[in-house]
Amino acid sequence: MVSVDNKVLVLADDLTGANDAGVSLAETGMRVEVAFSTEYQGEPQALILNSDSRALSAAESVKRVSELMEAFLPRFLPRWIIKKIDSTLRGNLGAELEAVMRVLNCSVAVLAPAFPAAGRTTRLGQCYVHGIPVDKTEFATDPKTPVISADIASLVAQQSQISCTFTTPQALNAALERHSDTPRVLIIDAQTNQQLDAVIDAVAASAQQVLLVGSAGLCDAMAQRLAATKHRTLLAIVGSMSEIAQQQVSCIERHPRVVRVDIDVASAFEGDASIDAQRIVSALSQNNHCVVTTRPDDAARGRIDALCHQYGIERTELGERICTYLAQVGQLAIEKSAPGALYLSGGDVAVAVARAMGANGFHITGRVAQCVPYGNFLGSSWQKPVMTKAGGFGTETTLLEVLNFIEEK
Repeated sequence: MVSVDNKVLVLADDLTGANDAGVSLAETGMRVEVAFSTEYQGEPQALILNSDSRALSAAESVKRVSELMEAFLPRFLPRWIIKKIDSTLRGNLGAELEAVMRVLNCSVAVLAPAFPAAGRTTRLGQCYVHGIPVDKTEFATDPKTPVISADIASLVAQQSQISCTFTTPQALNAALERHSDTPRVLIIDAQTNQQLDAVIDAVAASAQQVLLVGSAGLCDAMAQRLAATKHRTLLAIVGSMSEIAQQQVSCIERHPRVVRVDIDVASAFEGDASIDAQRIVSALSQNNHCVVTTRPDDAARGRIDALCHQYGIERTELGERICTYLAQVGQLAIEKSAPGALYLSGGDVAVAVARAMGANGFHITGRVAQCVPYGNFLGSSWQKPVMTKAGGFGTETTLLEVLNFIEEK
């Protein structure tokens, strides 16, 4: 499941490699961002660090890699860490690998450089490009970072004293069960995507911390694993105070993966949208669906007149303020958590959210649960499914039917 427990940190040594590492993760629905320096601020689910160190000296690359890892590890807390390398082994392979292991205090790294989709494979610890040893290809004469050997262990040994052995994906589980306080690198032979999938599975099952080292092929395998277990999440913003809308919310609360976030109507004047958005992000990042309401109980309804009197406004203006605030909260939450779909109950809140998302229209695709049109916003960068429902429409199970539709379709 793509959740807080599945956050991914990737360290790449150049920008194109960073983007190559992140694109397949982004395609799973994760929020993926690339950081160029320690000044970066953000809350992605997958963070790609670009050290831009491929052509630096070994000492300079170690310094830059160490600084990035030490800056981001404490505040990002990833489940998975990948040292992304070039599939033809250019760059400071041994130096950077050892630097990351040192920062992590990690005793084992799994090095799988293969990228079968691009013709890069490994056999008996040797790197091949379309069946030719890499040091017999054009990469041997690269103007900045020439590759002088196809033997992966030899390249690591040029910049590191860490012991290297090569193994297969099938034998990796057993190799990882053998604990050792002495740092070691397990070099993996792989010629297919399925073998890289097996590498990810073995590391996932290991009880010890393991540093994954590989090219975009290994990042693709990681994305495959996350996508295979990821449930699409729904963010439902219920602005309607109608009785049927609240019955629909109550019905969905019995679902095991639904978290309800109540927002006080007074927040339209006194609230911090970023704090309320983070409550939603927390629910969605745990792979839960999230239903946002405005606490529409008798006490909340009773406060409406008091708020209107306090701020000298009519009930209509108060309703607009509440919808605007809900839209702001929703927009911030969507930016940070990328839910699988959006459900908007109540015409005013639907319009407010559309505006907050930069939409200038709506493309209708179909209908679910008899009274819920769905489609996507036009003009907005957010193009996942959007569902709208008039507040008083539907039956008690309408929102539950929408949720089932999202999970199944």
